[in-house]
Amino acid sequence: MPDFVGSYDQYFTVLRADTRERRDDAYRLRYQVYCIENQFEDRGRCRDGREFDDDDDRSVHTLLVHRRSSAAVGTARLILPRPDALRPLPIQEILWPRERMIFERLPLHRTAEVSRFAVSKEFRRRCGEERFPDVGFSDRRPDPAASERRLLPHITLGLLRGILGICLEYEISILAAVMEPALLRVLCRLGLDFVPLGPLVEHHGRRQPCVAPIAELIRGSRDRAGPLWRYVEADLSAMAAVPAIAARAGMPAEPGHPPLSSARGFP
Repeated sequence: MPDFVGSYDQYFTVLRADTRERRDDAYRLRYQVYCIENQFEDRGRCRDGREFDDDDDRSVHTLLVHRRSSAAVGTARLILPRPDALRPLPIQEILWPRERMIFERLPLHRTAEVSRFAVSKEFRRRCGEERFPDVGFSDRRPDPAASERRLLPHITLGLLRGILGICLEYEISILAAVMEPALLRVLCRLGLDFVPLGPLVEHHGRRQPCVAPIAELIRGSRDRAGPLWRYVEADLSAMAAVPAIAARAGMPAEPGHPPLSSARGFP
C-alpha cells in the first residue's frame, strides 16, 4: 500500500476558513456548486457570486485547497449549537414530529450539523465519476500526474478531516446531517455509519436526515483501518482534551477529566 497520507498531503491541504478571504473562497465555491452546477439555491439572492445564509454566522468552515493551483476545490461547514439563543439547527426544521422529539433528547449543547458539503465539479468528475466517487485506492506507483488523478476520489476525506478537527476543538459529541443517500454509502464504506432519523425528505432533492456520535465514527473508521483512519490518526492526539469523546472511542482521557455519562446521547 502506498503512503496514502504523504501522497494526499503532497497534492491537497486542509485549511480552516478563519479569515474573510478564506470564507469568501468557501462562499464562491458554494455558489458554483449550489447555484450554478446544481441550482439548489437561488443565484438571484447571492451577492458577487457568493452563496451564504443566516447560519453562517454560527458556523466554522473548512477548505480543501489544491496545492499546485492554490484553488479551493472543496468546502464544508459545521453549524454550531446555540440552544441558549433558541436557534435550532436546520435539521430540526425538516424532521417529522416524532423524529424531532428523538433529536431533542440528544445533548443539544454538544450537537452540531455538517452542511454545505461542496466539491468543485472540475475535481469531482474524473473520467465520468459520480458525484461521490468510490474510495478505493490503487497499489500501483504511477507517475505524479497520474497519482494526483487517482487521489481525486479521496477529496471527501480531506473535508471529513477538517470537520473532525472542528468537532474536537469545539467539544462536539454528536454530528447531525441531511445527506444524499449516495454520500451516506460512501461514508459507510469508510466505516462511518450514521443513524437515519425518519424517512427521506425533500431538501435539495431526496435527502436522509441522520445523526452519529463522533466517538463511534472514529471507532468505526479505526476498526476498518482504511484510508480515512490513516489520514486522521495524527489529529486524534487532541482527543485526550475531550474526555467524553475519548471515553466512547476507547482511548484514555486526560487525567482529572471524568467522561460525561451522556457522551453518546442517544435514547
